Amino acid sequence: MHLIVNPAAAGGKLGRRWPRLAPRIRRAGLDVPASFTEAPGHATALVRELLAAGEDTLVVAGGDGTICEAAQGVHDAGRGRLAILPLGTGNDAARTLGLPLDLEGAVGVARGGVSRRVDLMRLGDRVVVNAIGIGLLGSININAAAFKVVRGIAAYLAAAAVTLFRYRAVEIQLGDGHFAYRGGMTILALHNGPTTGGGFRLAPAAAPDDGVLDGCLVGPVGVGGRLSRLVSALRGTLGGRAGSRELRFTRLELSAGQPLPCHLDGNPHVVSPPGVTIEVLPAALEVVVPQ
Repeated sequence: MHLIVNPAAAGGKLGRRWPRLAPRIRRAGLDVPASFTEAPGHATALVRELLAAGEDTLVVAGGDGTICEAAQGVHDAGRGRLAILPLGTGNDAARTLGLPLDLEGAVGVARGGVSRRVDLMRLGDRVVVNAIGIGLLGSININAAAFKVVRGIAAYLAAAAVTLFRYRAVEIQLGDGHFAYRGGMTILALHNGPTTGGGFRLAPAAAPDDGVLDGCLVGPVGVGGRLSRLVSALRGTLGGRAGSRELRFTRLELSAGQPLPCHLDGNPHVVSPPGVTIEVLPAALEVVVPQ
């Protein structure tokens, strides 16, 4: 067992708090070697290296983005399992998996939990644990990452306030073999778990181990209607709004003639033309969960 820590998680709070958290983790019974990520994508490389060296279980301390990077490493290596200490901002993946959000409880699960296999989402050559947000949500995420003065939820809210006014719906084509859509897109949320962003319920019916992905497509929405759509997303009712469509699929083809901003479990990303395929990888990730 080996611990991977992302000091940049929670807007940098994890790194600042680590001198106080590390003794608590050891007292809770997890006294193992630790490695610290140094840049975006480093968790993926660390996981690959540690699994190649013979480790079996990797404990990830960080948020949804760190867990996503670690899952990519497990996927690339073709083996290994992840235990999670949810120390990020939103911790939606931990909620989806039923993990305790308190530190000592999470350590107890990492030490004595049971294995569970859950699905992964694949977008091109990337895998995602919990949620993909394309369009408005992707723009908000990318703009939040660019904030230097504030981090975490404060940065997200500041970016949302700006992006709500500036975003322009993008023309896309979307299909899963049963339905086809061609038109403007404000939000395209694709989910393996029900929430993202610390509680936005964009796919309230999603389950991480049912072999199916859920989502919500929102067509063109003017500036005046965007804030109310975000409120609906918090309530879990966005899919029922006019101009929205709930999605349930195993494979989805997305095409666009211009780059689409998106996030992969909070990690900024861009879908380049002509587009990308999103599909489910059933039971592709082994995680440690409560007994």
